[in-house]
Amino acid sequence: MVLFSIGMPSRLAEWCDMLIARLAEPRLGTVERVALNTLDDIAVAVVKTRAPNLLVCSRQPVGRLQSEIVQSTRPFVVSVGDPRIALADLVERAGYDIATATRGAASSCAAMLNLIKAPGALVIAIDDGRDPTTVAAQIAGHLDLPASGVEIAEIVAELAAAGFTPHFQGEDRATSGLGERDQAVVNGALLPYVSHMMLRQDLKPLVWEPELFFINENAPAPQPAAATRPVDVTGRVRHLVYGPFIDLPPGPWSANVVLGFSPETAGTGFVVEVFTGRQLAHTRIEAAAEQIIEADLHFVLDHTETQPVQIRVANERAAFDGRLALGCVTLTPQATISSDTRERLATILRK
Repeated sequence: MVLFSIGMPSRLAEWCDMLIARLAEPRLGTVERVALNTLDDIAVAVVKTRAPNLLVCSRQPVGRLQSEIVQSTRPFVVSVGDPRIALADLVERAGYDIATATRGAASSCAAMLNLIKAPGALVIAIDDGRDPTTVAAQIAGHLDLPASGVEIAEIVAELAAAGFTPHFQGEDRATSGLGERDQAVVNGALLPYVSHMMLRQDLKPLVWEPELFFINENAPAPQPAAATRPVDVTGRVRHLVYGPFIDLPPGPWSANVVLGFSPETAGTGFVVEVFTGRQLAHTRIEAAAEQIIEADLHFVLDHTETQPVQIRVANERAAFDGRLALGCVTLTPQATISSDTRERLATILRK
């Protein structure tokens, strides 16, 4: 059997992983816990494991895996909370820098938005005020792993003694002490999810700051450099700016890309594109002088995507001089066109 424990990176998610494994083993047999995010990885794990059961612990399931989980209608557990807490967890315990942690937390948010609406989901919120024993009993019932109140209490106590508890400090510590630029990076990518998931507001535009992107110099550096400075466009045709490798919720989106050009780039064409392993949208821009240009792209993400979103900027031909700088990328979710509207327009066009 394959069980799923999905959630944002946090102690709550890890506690759910451990709890489900402890509940399942007396009833189903040995359970192997695996951290996987794609269907292909799960297929390989099923072939390789010698255990009769797998517990898939997923923090950033890709769109295709999300879709299969939703369509299966099988029960699973999804743990959610303030994404800034997930970010703090990635920084403090995993040792990630702010940009990497922001990418991870934002991608996890995108996955959770789809999964918390699934018919088979039991949503465990980090701030719902329930005690661990009550939560454990609900998980056991939802996954059809019946256990007595005494057994559940014992498992919860044993996990606590081993250092696994669902409790976590408030989000005030998650971003306290960050500098102005780090705050901008975190807030732009995560605050819209906070208001959407915790305050039930419409998802507001996301802002991806240049710290989340990379530049590609003509002589590549050993490690990719953040797009916090201009990139020299001199040299071969290439993707000058790319990133941030962050997942978005499925649906229609608009991207506004702000770019600055030095005078030497005048007359050179550039292509700005949205890429997820395939090109979803692109546009051409050309600076006439020292200029700031906004490129607007419209694209639709579906549940089959297997790669995170990139915004890439490439020069059309080799350049001899000039610099390009990324301001920011603003992503706005668009309303889905209803089937009634599509049918009405089709009827009008056929007349």
